[in-house]
Amino acid sequence: MAHETELPLNITPVKERDESLDLQAFLDEIGNSREVLVNKLKAREAAHAVLCTLARRLSDGEDVKLMRALGSDIGEIVGECTILRGPSHARRMHRDEFIADVADHLKIPVDQAFRVMTVVFTAVRDRIPEDEVAAVASQLPADLADSFRRPV
Repeated sequence: MAHETELPLNITPVKERDESLDLQAFLDEIGNSREVLVNKLKAREAAHAVLCTLARRLSDGEDVKLMRALGSDIGEIVGECTILRGPSHARRMHRDEFIADVADHLKIPVDQAFRVMTVVFTAVRDRIPEDEVAAVASQLPADLADSFRRPV
């Protein structure tokens, strides 16, 4: 099972703002980031790489909850990932492996993949309820959960 991180009761996710669930606004936020522009990536490609890697790390129920929390349009990106996997897909991976998977998917250096990951994590975090941020973070190793919970 992928559940790893016990969140202390006094830690709350940091949301920079509440953003709309509009797909184009989500992709614009990602696509206009320096990290994505420098690597000459398409916003949807960056979102897909990070969200699919994240979905592989989550339990079957949690990936569906994340997909629903993101709304039908943004959630469809997660849905594209889950369709390709069978049941019981949750896979333990630490932060370095997660980032390396994103780097491999996007064909960019690992240090750049970390930056792209944080852009996508921020865009996601600002669009889902705090309880869902906490639920996703609870299934990640501590160092990766910290990256998901708060801005870098």
